[in-house]
Amino acid sequence: MAENKNIYPVFDQIINKEQKEKFLNQKAKVIWFTGLSGSGKTTLGAALEKELFKEGFLTQILDGDNIRSGI
Repeated sequence: MAENKNIYPVFDQIINKEQKEKFLNQKAKVIWFTGLSGSGKTTLGAALEKELFKEGFLTQILDGDNIRSGI
């Protein structure tokens, strides 16, 4: 099999999780909401994000519907 010349590791060149956690003064966590379509996952995620923001946490929501619309 031919070796890919255009794919190479860059992990030594990017900011790692520990550096980001130290900068933000918070630990990285992932929370998954699963359920049927229309069951309130996005609504619940948005409400949780607002509460975490009020507490001083930086968050990132990855919503499947929004991600698919951008692909």
